[in-house]
Order: sequence, then structure tokens, then C-alpha cells
Amino acid sequence: MRLWNAITRFFRRAGLVTRNIIGLPLVGEFKGRFLVSPPKLSTKKFGRASRMPTLLEILVSDEKQWPLDIGKKVNDIFFPDKPPIVFNVCFCCARPSLFKGGNYANPKSHWFNVFFGFYEIDVPKSSWDKPFGFVDAHSLTPDFEELARIGKSDWNYFSNYIYGVPGDECAKYNAVPQDGITTEIIDGAVEINGKQFVEAKIEGVEVVSGYVSKKDGKRLLNNNGFFSPIWRTVFGRPRKKKTFPKSFIPTRMKMQFLARYEEGWDEDLGEDAYKTFIYGGTVNLDYKGSVNNDEFLDAQMTAVKKAIKIKEFKKRRKPARPAAWRKHR
Repeated sequence: MRLWNAITRFFRRAGLVTRNIIGLPLVGEFKGRFLVSPPKLSTKKFGRASRMPTLLEILVSDEKQWPLDIGKKVNDIFFPDKPPIVFNVCFCCARPSLFKGGNYANPKSHWFNVFFGFYEIDVPKSSWDKPFGFVDAHSLTPDFEELARIGKSDWNYFSNYIYGVPGDECAKYNAVPQDGITTEIIDGAVEINGKQFVEAKIEGVEVVSGYVSKKDGKRLLNNNGFFSPIWRTVFGRPRKKKTFPKSFIPTRMKMQFLARYEEGWDEDLGEDAYKTFIYGGTVNLDYKGSVNNDEFLDAQMTAVKKAIKIKEFKKRRKPARPAAWRKHR
């Protein structure tokens, strides 16, 4: 990763990494940067996570975003009465094997349906009276239901639907709110790098998985054309297990996160926006193996807290150009 950081620094200083790249479809940004240093987790105890220095951006609105229409689907299911939401994510999951598949879709692994990383979620101030994920614009009190909705959007659709899970399987776990969810504010005033965060958790959110057993006749689909095989490469193909004969089994997730917000101009929206920043990790509550889930989650949170502190997260001197979908609105 040191070599990658050195290369990206060279391209930035040379002016070869331009703002035009951020304007490409699906290319996301975090505080105006499209190249970031993702959280790092690589231990003998927990294994090695993938690390992608780029972000995915999806417009959640009643308009289709080329080349994926997944943002409109999520809008219609989870946010039908909300103005546009610009979703940016940098995620890490179990590092997949070219020949063996990945533990992201391995129900015997502590990595099953688990990812961690950070989000920037932007909403227009003209039509939102508060930042996304918070109850108001005057405090750091989380809006847990809204956060559960974006969590289900991410697992069921941005991740697993594009991965190839049939839509009717995803729809089984779309209910928000749902019984069994618990929430907690761990610390309402965490300071990192001079910024104030709230640390909180949501426990018991049930979502679909990408697991395929090959015993029940079910299979993955190419829901988004050639993007579905790309997603399966990034996450890793499913690993079938004899003790799990049913495909697309759900998992109950525990999410722990740090979150804050700020206000400022957003080129994608073309107006002032509330910008919500979320850094978090997850574990699968249904996992029954030898790895301690609490320790695994602590390791993820340590990784994201370190990521907050690095200089990559400083704001760009020059604003990014609008995303490609912005030009067609």
C-alpha cells in the first residue's frame, strides 16, 4: 500500500489525476477525493481484508442513473418520499481467492456478509431540513431508522442484488423497522482530528446474503449485466457448504459506527448540501465459529479510526466536477 500511496501522490502533484475522473459514472468521492486510503485489517487471527482505494457513487432518486438503475430501485423501496440522496462508499470485505471464491459468501466464515469502511452521504439543503442519518441539524443524535434503511439498501441492493441475488429474495428482508432491532449511543462526543463524532450501534438488522448452495436449484443472476460478474469478482464467488443446503440465507447484522456531518457546496447536487460522514464495521450475529465477534468488530473499528486520522481525508483545494448523472438532470 505504501507503493500505491507514493504513486497516487506523484500523479496528484504532476496534475495527471484531474477532476474529470470524478465525473465518470459510478466513480464516487470522499471530501472531494476519488482516491483514498481505505482502512487496513490484516491479521493472522481475523484474516486479510480487501482494500480498494476508490469509491462507488450511486444517486438514490426517482431518476435512473446510467449505467445502473439500482439507485432508482432503492429510492422506490426505501426512500419513495425523499428528495435525492448521493451515496458514496469505500468498503472492505474478506479478500477473495481467484480459485476458491470468497468468505463474503461463505456461511461458515466470520466474514460472511460482512464489510466495513466509510460513507459520504450528501443531501440538498433546499429540500432536506436535516443531515442524512441524524434527527436534526443541531445535534449528533442518530436517526436510527434512516440508518437502518441505508444499511438494508447497501446489503440487499448495492451489494447483493448487483452481486446476483434474485430480486424476490432481496425483497424478503426489506422491512424497516423490524422486530428485534436494538440501538445504542455508545458515546455522544468522540473527538478525532479536532472533529466531533457520535459513536453508536444498531444490532439485529436482517439482510439477504449472496450464498448459493447449489442443492436447491437456485442460482445467481446477472441483474445488472456485466456489472454482476464484476461484483462477484470483487466480493468473491460463493463457497458452498454441505451444512448449509439453502441459498440466500439471511444474516442478522450488528453495525457499530462513528458519524458526523458538515454543510457545504456540493458539485453533484449543484447546491449547498448536508454531508454526512459515517465510518463503521459490522459482524454477523448468526456466526457460530471460533472467532470472537466482539474482538473482530473492535479490530474493524480500530482500522476505521486510523483511517480518519490520515491526511488523505483533508479536503481538496479544488472542488470536484459534477458527476456524469448530474449533466443529464
